[in-house]
Amino acid sequence: MRKICFRLLLMCAILPLVCACGSRNKQGMKINKPVLYNPASSSLHPSLGIFHVSDMESQLFVMLHSNELIVNEANPERIPMADVRIHYQLFDCTETENNKEISDSATFVNSVQVRQQQKTLVFPVTLPAVQGRRYLLLVQVTDLFRRNTVRQFLTVNKMNEFSAQNFKLTALNGAPRLGKTVTENDVFRIIYQRRVIDRIFIKYMSTPQPAAASPLAAYPAATMPFRPDSVWEQPYSPTTNFMFGYEGCYLIQTDTLQQEGLLLMNFGASYPRENRTGKLVEPICYILSDPEYRKLQEEPHPKEMMDKFWLSVTGSTDRGRMLIRVFYTRMSYANQYFTDVKEGWKTDRGIVYMIYGLPDNVLKSSDSETWEYSRKGQPAAVRFTFERKPLPYCDEYYALRRGDPQPTYWARAVDSWRNGKVFTLDEPD
Repeated sequence: MRKICFRLLLMCAILPLVCACGSRNKQGMKINKPVLYNPASSSLHPSLGIFHVSDMESQLFVMLHSNELIVNEANPERIPMADVRIHYQLFDCTETENNKEISDSATFVNSVQVRQQQKTLVFPVTLPAVQGRRYLLLVQVTDLFRRNTVRQFLTVNKMNEFSAQNFKLTALNGAPRLGKTVTENDVFRIIYQRRVIDRIFIKYMSTPQPAAASPLAAYPAATMPFRPDSVWEQPYSPTTNFMFGYEGCYLIQTDTLQQEGLLLMNFGASYPRENRTGKLVEPICYILSDPEYRKLQEEPHPKEMMDKFWLSVTGSTDRGRMLIRVFYTRMSYANQYFTDVKEGWKTDRGIVYMIYGLPDNVLKSSDSETWEYSRKGQPAAVRFTFERKPLPYCDEYYALRRGDPQPTYWARAVDSWRNGKVFTLDEPD
């Protein structure tokens, strides 16, 4: 592997993200819609994960699907090689006065062999993250042969040694498993090395979280506290195999006196996609009144009634299929991008994504995201601001800021769906 690394500690490196770690009054970094929350915008779909190794270092793992990379055999041995560049910027966001401070920046160029039948490539990168600090991490991954770049953001939470990023999930062969969702057939191991422990505790909760409330509601849907149905103690060994076969949430802790831990979620075998009729009925709650939704849930044949519902709002089978495709594709994407302590479609970002679609711009900071939807002929965009509300077992929980005076046209958006049309702000009033 060929590696080129350089560290940038100059003030000019700050400029692209000068407001990236701002408070709620700072605008943040502006990102247009081809970059975030749109799988079709790039051929690369990396998975990222953070694991705290010590008080001074953490590891970033970047996992790429080998079939998404261009492979070149123009070398004397005719070995299939891929060239991947990984660039990161690490911003210290622990204190207000440090909200523009870049802690570290580096670029790595990796030339790696892609073996036949190899599905994924994993690139570990060491970060100089200090215990007791919180950071915003920007990661840019580039396929150099295709000249395609994708950007992602992560919170690096090193405030204590009990939180999720102190745990690493691995496959049985030791390869890291990234993400916080598992299925009933997954077998994995849990690695914890911040201090010596002889046991871990696992708490299981089966109760599902509620779906998001309408942006017009004065208060968000309450997030249910983690009240376990069962708790068990497991002697700790890094070679113990785990399977979490029941759907629900699993909180892994090293100390039950602490609130923090690693939250793993089993939302079904096909997640983030969904193919079960009962689950496909649920997000229709966003475009129905409460009585209408309760009636649909009580139907003895939900698949038949759901098909009738979509046919009734569109008036034709072809339009019905189109609307179904858009609605449930957005559901899958919301699950992919916004899963926190519940399915992504149930979150505040998820409901806006499903009804409004992909934002035209995202203003990103360490503590908030503002989504902008442009309206043709109007200088002011419709905005939704989501504020980061960290939970003890989730660093990426965002809640919609409610009560903003600017119009959202939400009722009109819901009516558009109910009338069989994908909503767009450019529709005439």
